[in-house]
Amino acid sequence: MKRAHLFFAAAAAAVFFAASFLAHSSGQSPPQRATGVAPGSSRTAFRITFGELQERETDYSGSLSLSEGRVNELIPWRFFGRDRIEGNDAWILMTRRANMENQPDQPRPISTPGATQNVVPKGVSAVVNAPLTASATIQTRRGKYLFRLADLKDGHVLVFEDGDVTIQAVPAPARISPEVAPDAVVEHDFPTMAIAGDSSAWVTWQVYENGGDHVLAAHSTGTGWSTEPLTAPGGDIYRTSIAEDALGRVWAIWSQREGEAWDLVARVHDGRGWGPSRKLTNGSGPNFFHKLVRDRAGNLHLVWIAHRDAESHVMWSKLAGDRWTVAQEISGASAWMPDAAADSAGNLYVAWDSYRTGNYDIFLRRIGSDGSLGPIEQVTKSPRFQAHASLAVDPSDRVWLAWDESGANWGKDYARDDVWRGTTVYADRRPRIAVRENGKWSMPAADPMAAMPKRYDRFVGLPKLACDGSGRIWLALQVRTSTAINRTDFWANNGRWEMFLTAYEGDRWRPAAPLPQSSTRPDGAIQILTAAHGVWVVWTNDNRPFPAAGQAAVRRHHEIDFAQMNSESSPPAPVLEAFTEPPATAAAIHSNEIADVQRVRAYRVSTSGSELRIVRGDFHRHTDISPDGAGDGSLEDYFRYMIDAARMDTGIVSDHNAGGEEYTWWRTEKAIDLFHIPAGFTPLFGYERSVPYPNGHRNVVFAQRGVRVLPISQGEQQGAINSGTVLYPYLKQNRGICMLHSLATDQGSDYRDNDPEVEPLVEIYQGYHANYEYEGAPRAESSDYHVTTHGPYRPAGFYWNALAKGYKLGMESSSDHISTHTSYTMIYTPSTVRADVVESMRKRHTYGATDNIVLDVRARDRQGREWMMGDSFQADAAPVLRVKALGTGAIQSVEIVKDGKFIYKMDPHGQNAEFEYTDTTPVSAQSWYYVRIIQTDRNMAWSSPIWVTH
Repeated sequence: MKRAHLFFAAAAAAVFFAASFLAHSSGQSPPQRATGVAPGSSRTAFRITFGELQERETDYSGSLSLSEGRVNELIPWRFFGRDRIEGNDAWILMTRRANMENQPDQPRPISTPGATQNVVPKGVSAVVNAPLTASATIQTRRGKYLFRLADLKDGHVLVFEDGDVTIQAVPAPARISPEVAPDAVVEHDFPTMAIAGDSSAWVTWQVYENGGDHVLAAHSTGTGWSTEPLTAPGGDIYRTSIAEDALGRVWAIWSQREGEAWDLVARVHDGRGWGPSRKLTNGSGPNFFHKLVRDRAGNLHLVWIAHRDAESHVMWSKLAGDRWTVAQEISGASAWMPDAAADSAGNLYVAWDSYRTGNYDIFLRRIGSDGSLGPIEQVTKSPRFQAHASLAVDPSDRVWLAWDESGANWGKDYARDDVWRGTTVYADRRPRIAVRENGKWSMPAADPMAAMPKRYDRFVGLPKLACDGSGRIWLALQVRTSTAINRTDFWANNGRWEMFLTAYEGDRWRPAAPLPQSSTRPDGAIQILTAAHGVWVVWTNDNRPFPAAGQAAVRRHHEIDFAQMNSESSPPAPVLEAFTEPPATAAAIHSNEIADVQRVRAYRVSTSGSELRIVRGDFHRHTDISPDGAGDGSLEDYFRYMIDAARMDTGIVSDHNAGGEEYTWWRTEKAIDLFHIPAGFTPLFGYERSVPYPNGHRNVVFAQRGVRVLPISQGEQQGAINSGTVLYPYLKQNRGICMLHSLATDQGSDYRDNDPEVEPLVEIYQGYHANYEYEGAPRAESSDYHVTTHGPYRPAGFYWNALAKGYKLGMESSSDHISTHTSYTMIYTPSTVRADVVESMRKRHTYGATDNIVLDVRARDRQGREWMMGDSFQADAAPVLRVKALGTGAIQSVEIVKDGKFIYKMDPHGQNAEFEYTDTTPVSAQSWYYVRIIQTDRNMAWSSPIWVTH
C-alpha cells in the first residue's frame, strides 16, 4: 500500500507539470497546481497514435471520455503548427507533411535539394484515473473509436482506421525533480532509484545550477517527496547510484572531481539522517561509470571503471559491515561501463564491454558468494561494435545479458572520397540479448527489434534489462525517432530520441510502449528497476519539443521523471534457442596500426636545446550536441572513438558554439576533464564558431576550462563585420587559438584578416570534405569537381591564397561530421601538458596527415642554426632543408613546395625517406617552404611551412 501511496502522491506533481508544459507549448497560461490524487484510485495511461500509415494528411482533432473515472491529463506527442491540447480531454491535431524523417525512411542523397517531406505520425497520451473495467470513447473528426481499458492489458495494441490509428498502454509519467522557472538555468540529470524494504523510494541525481553541480536526494513519503542536497553547490559531479543495504541504510554514491582527480564519494542515510561524505577511491585517473547493486541477501556490491597506467579497468568491492573491501580489478584493460546482477545464491555477475580485441566486445565474469573470481568469458566474438552491457537474473538463476550493436570496423576509415571501409560512429544501433544457463549461452527465440514499429528499426540502443517478481523479463530501449534531414552518408540534423519499454512473452516481445515525456539525447539516462508485477523506470527528460519545419529541436529544462509499468498475468516460460552472432566480416584496415601509433608516439626531435615528441589529435569532431550532429553519436561515443578506435592523444569536442546552451557547454567541458587520463588521453577545451563565408568557420582551442562561448552578431554572420575584430581580442584574453576550416567552401574564408598570435593554423584536409591546398590538388576540389557538402565552391579559400598574402599559417588535419580515422593533427610538443600542446600549436609546430605518418621537416642556415616546421627566421642564403618521412605504406612521392611552386620531387621506392635539399632556385625577399607526402594508397601528409626572410 505504501508503494501505491508513493505513486499517487508523486502523480500530483506530474499532473501539474505536464499541464504547464502543454500550456507553454501551445501559448496557454499554466493552470493552478493539482492538489493530489486519491489513494486507491486506478491510474493508468495509453497513447493514441494518429497517422501510422503516413499516407495522408488527416484532421484527427477529437476528445476522450470515460464510462468511469476521469481524465487527469493529455500529453502531446509531436505537436506542431496549430496542434494543441484543449482542457483535460480534447485536442486539435492534424497529421501533416513536415520536414522530418522517421527511421528507416530512405535517407536522401547529399545532392538532393531541399528537405524530405513526410506525413508525420502524431499522438496524445492520456493519463486517467479509472478502473480497468472502464470503457473509453475517442471521438475524432474522422470517426469514433470505442474500447475498454482492459483491452490494453499485457501490451495489446488496438488498431483503427485500417491501421492509421493505434492505441496501446504506456507508463504514466510523474515528475520527481522540483519545478524550474522558465528563465532559470537549472538542469536535473542522471537519476538513479532504489526501492527500500518499507516500499518507499529513494532517488538521487545531479543538478547543474549557478555554474556548478550538486547531488540531490529525494525520498518518497505518504504525502509526496522529501528532497535535500547531499553536496555543496558548485562542484563537478558525474552520475549517481543508490541502494539500501541489509541493515536498512541507504547508500548514495557519486563521482566527484577534486583537483585533477575524479573519485567515488558516498553518504549513508541511517534512518535518521545523512552521514558525512566519505571518499571510496583514491586513484590517479578518473573513477566513474559506477553501479551499486544489492544482492538478494541485502549485500551491496560496487562496480566501476578506474584507470591505472593509462588503461581503464572494472573494479569490484563489497560492503562488509560499515566498510568496503579492498577494490579488486576483475576485467583486464580497456573496459567500459560495467553492470552487475546477483543470483539467488549470492553469486554476482559483472558484464562490461572492452576494446581489448581491437573492437568492442562484451565480457562477463562471475564472482562467487565467497568472493572467488571465475574466469573472464568473452560473450561476443564478432568484429561488430558491441557495447553497453545490461544484466538481469531471473527466478531460475538464468543470467540475461543485453547490449547494442553496430557494424564492423567501427570508427575506422570513412572519408568523403573513400567510404564504406569503416562503420561511422553512429551509423546504426540495434539490441541483442543472450542468456546464460548452466554455463551455456542461448538467446530469446524472438529478436527484440520485432517489438519496435517498423519506422524505428535503424537507431535502437542502450538496452536496459530487469526481471520482475513474477519472472517476466523487461527491456527498456532508447530510439532515435526522427530527424529533420537524414542523408545516405549518415549525417543528420535535429535528432530526437525517446524511450520505449517492452517485455518478453514466451516466444515474442510485446509491442514496445513509448514512455511519454521521455525526449532525450543518445546517451540519455534511464534506469529500470524490479517491481512485484512489473518495473519502475526513472529517466531524464530534456523536454525538447517536436520541431516545426525549419526549427531546431531546442531543448528546455532537463527534469527527472519516473513511471511504473505493470503486467498482472503470469509470464509464459521463455522460449530460448542456441546463441549465434549475425555473420560479419571486417575488411583489413591498417594491419600495422598499433605499431604505427607506437612509432609516432616514440619519435623524438632534439632542436634548439629541446626534445619534442609528436602527439596526435583531431580538432574537428561533433556530437549530438550540435544541432546538425544527429549522425555523430554522443559525448561518450566521441571519447570511445578518440581513445580506442583512433588512439588519439589530444583533441577537442568541436560542437557548434558548444551547443548554444549553458548546460551543453558545461557538460562538454566537464566531460573533457572527466576523460583526462594521466599518461593517456589529454583532451583540450574548445568548440566550433560557425560564421559563413567570407568570415569563415573556425575551431577555437583553449588549454584551460571555463572560457565561455563568444556570441556571433548578425553583422558578423552577414560579413559586414570581420570576425577578427571580435574573435582575436577574445582569444588573446583567454590565451586561446583558432583555426579556419572548410576553406574553399561556403564555410570558408577569403582571408580578410589574420593574427598569427592567435590564428596560427588552418585545417588543410578534412575527411568529411576534401584537401584545401590549392585548386586541383590531389583529393581537392577544382572548377570541374565540386564536393557540395559545405555548400558552394569558394576558390578564394584555398590555402595557397593565404600564403600568397604573406600570412603565416601552419597546417593541421581534422575530421568534421561523420568522417573517422582519416584525419590527424600531428603536433611537435615538449610534453602532453595542455598548455604545452596549445603553445606548440601556436608556434605552428604541426603537420596534417591522413594516416599515422611521421614527417620531420627542419631547416638549417649557413651558421648551422636549425628551425622546425612552422618557424620563421632570417638568413643570408637559401636554407638547407632536412626531410625525414616514415610512411604507413609505400611512398609514391616526396615533394617540396616553395612559394606556390614544386621545386623538388623524389620517389623513395619504399616506405621511408630521408634526405637533405639545398635550395638553388632564385631567392626572394621572403619565401615559404613545405613538404608534401603522397603514398601509393593515397594517404598524404603536409608539413607546416618554414618561412625564410633574406
